[in-house]
Amino acid sequence: MAAHLGDAEDAHERALVEQGAYAIAARFQVTLADAYRHLGALAQEFGISMGEAAEALVGGQPPIGSAHRPGPASFDPAKYLRRPPHELPGSGTVQPEPIPEPPEPPEWVDDVLAGIHGNALYAMPLYSGGRINDFVIVRINDTVEARLGEPARQAVGRRLQDAYPQVLTSGLLGQYIRAFETGEPFARGPFEQVTISPRGLEPVSVVLRAARAGPGLLLTWSDTAEEERLLARWEQSERLAGLGWGEWNLFTNEVEWTRRMYDIFGRTPEEGPTRLEEMPGLLLPEDLPAMEEAVRTLFEYREAVDTEFRIRQRSGVRHVHMMLEPVLDSDARPVAVRFLAQDVTDRRRQERVLAATHQRLLEENRRAEEERRFAARLRQVILALRDPAISAPGMDVAVRYHTAERIGGDWHKARPLPDGRVLLAIGDAMGHGLAAATQMAQMRAGLAGLAYTGAEPGRLMIWLNELVRAEPSGDVGTGTAVLGHFLPEDRTLRWSRAGHPPPILVRAGRARLLEGEGGPMLGVLEDPRYPVSVTALEPHDLLLFYTDGIIDRRDMDPDTATARLLAAAAGADGSPDDRLDRIIKEIGADQMEDDVCLMAAVIR
Repeated sequence: MAAHLGDAEDAHERALVEQGAYAIAARFQVTLADAYRHLGALAQEFGISMGEAAEALVGGQPPIGSAHRPGPASFDPAKYLRRPPHELPGSGTVQPEPIPEPPEPPEWVDDVLAGIHGNALYAMPLYSGGRINDFVIVRINDTVEARLGEPARQAVGRRLQDAYPQVLTSGLLGQYIRAFETGEPFARGPFEQVTISPRGLEPVSVVLRAARAGPGLLLTWSDTAEEERLLARWEQSERLAGLGWGEWNLFTNEVEWTRRMYDIFGRTPEEGPTRLEEMPGLLLPEDLPAMEEAVRTLFEYREAVDTEFRIRQRSGVRHVHMMLEPVLDSDARPVAVRFLAQDVTDRRRQERVLAATHQRLLEENRRAEEERRFAARLRQVILALRDPAISAPGMDVAVRYHTAERIGGDWHKARPLPDGRVLLAIGDAMGHGLAAATQMAQMRAGLAGLAYTGAEPGRLMIWLNELVRAEPSGDVGTGTAVLGHFLPEDRTLRWSRAGHPPPILVRAGRARLLEGEGGPMLGVLEDPRYPVSVTALEPHDLLLFYTDGIIDRRDMDPDTATARLLAAAAGADGSPDDRLDRIIKEIGADQMEDDVCLMAAVIR
C-alpha cells in the first residue's frame, strides 16, 4: 500500500511540474525545454520544490515558501507571471524566437469554423530549413472562445506548441505535421489528458482530429470528461438503486432500454428489449389485471402509472416496480411511453422474512404470556406470598416474597417435624417462567416428603440433587438451596448449603454471615458432597434466610449488596414480621427485577 501511495504521489508531482512548464512556455513564448529550466531555477531561487512552484503557477495558489517549508522568501505566482521575459530565473541567453508573419487563411475558413459545433482552430505551417517545424494559430471558433475566454483569444498568432505545449510531449505535433504533408487525416482518442480548468488540474478524455484544409491545418477536438462523468454517475445510480430506463416509440414501435433494464428482465442486449405487447407472456397470471389496468390508465386516461408485478425470467420469478408515463403531442395524443423499472425482489423477500419474524414473535409472546400466567398461578397455589407467622418449638418464623414481572423459582419451607426438630429451608430453581416454577414445586414438594425420613441435612441435600437430576425429559436443571434442622432442646442449628449464600445471624444488634463449608449447586454433579455445619444459637437471635436475587443486582456488586443486607438486618427489631418489613424497605426489595424471598426466625 505504501509503495502504491508513493507511486501516486510521484505521478502527481510529475503532472504538476509538466503543467507548470506549459504555463511558463505559454506565458513567455519560450520552448518547453526552456520552460523546464526556468521552473527549476525558480524553485531554487525560492527554496521550494518544482512541484510546489508549478502548483502555485497552475492553480493560482496563495504565496508559498515559509508557509509550507522554511525558505528565504515567499513565492507569489501572480507577481512572478508579471515579470518581463528577460527577468525570468535562469534567462541568461534564452530569448524567444520571432514568429514569421503567416499568410492570410482562405476566406472560407471562418465559415467552416462557424459550422463546427465543437472546439476547432485553423493553423498555418511554419517552416525552418525547408521543413515544417510548427504551426501558427490564425483562427479559433466561437466554441473555443466561449469556453476559454481571453486565453483563447491570446492564442491567435502564437505557435501551436506555445499555446498547447502538450503537443510536444504527447507526440501530437509530429502527427499534425505528417497529416499536413501527406494529406491523410489524423485522429486520436479518446485518451486521458491532464488539463487546467476553473477547478484546477483534472483528467479529461479527449478525442482529436487533424486534417489538411487548403493551405493550413484544421484541428478539432472534444472534451468528453463531463459527459462521461454524468453517464458514469447515471450508470452507477442504476446499479445501486436497481433502476432501469426505457422508452417505447408508438410511431415506430421501437423500444429503447438502458443496460440495467436487460438485467431486470433477464435478457441480453443481443436479444433486444421486450415489447409491451409481449409483457403478458412474462407476467404471472394473477398479476395480469394490474398490467391491464396500467395500460388502460396510460392510453385511455393518459395519466402516469405506478404499479408492481411479478415476471418470470431466467433467474426465476422477480418482483418489478414500474413507473410509466405517456408522452403526449400538442393534441394530447400519446406518441411514446417512458418508463422506469426497479427490481424489488430482495426488498419483498426481506418484507416477507420480517413479516414472518413479526408473526413468530407475536406467537412467542403469546405463549410466553400464557406460560407466565400459568407459572404465576402455579406459584400462588404452592406458595403464599405472605405466610402467616409460624410458631414452632423454640422459635417464631415469618416469610416475605417480592414478585417481579419475570416468574422465578424461589421457594421456602418452615415446618415442625415429628421428632421435635424444626425444618428451615430456602432455595432457588435456576431460570424463569414455567420451567423454573415447575422445578421449584418439585424441589419443595420433594423436600417436604424427604424431611420426614429423619435424615441429616447433608443427606437431604444429596437426595435433592438426585431429584433435580432425575428430569424425565433429560434436560437437567440446576438450583441452589440452604436447609437445616433447629434443635429446640440445645438451641443449635445443623445446616448445609448447595451453591446458595449462607444465612445471616443477628445477635445483640450485630449481623454476620454464618460460617460453614458449602457444596456445589444442585443438579451439577452426579455424586456431590454436602458438609453439615453446626451453629449454637441464643435467645433473641435472628436467623435470616434469603434468595440470591437480593444480592445479585444490576445496580450494585454482590459485596456491596451483601453489606447493605447485613446493615438492614442489624438495624431491624421487633417481631419476625416487623423485622422483615423493615429489611425489605431498607434494601429496596420491592424495586428489584427478580423474585426474592426472605425468611426470618427469631429464637425464643
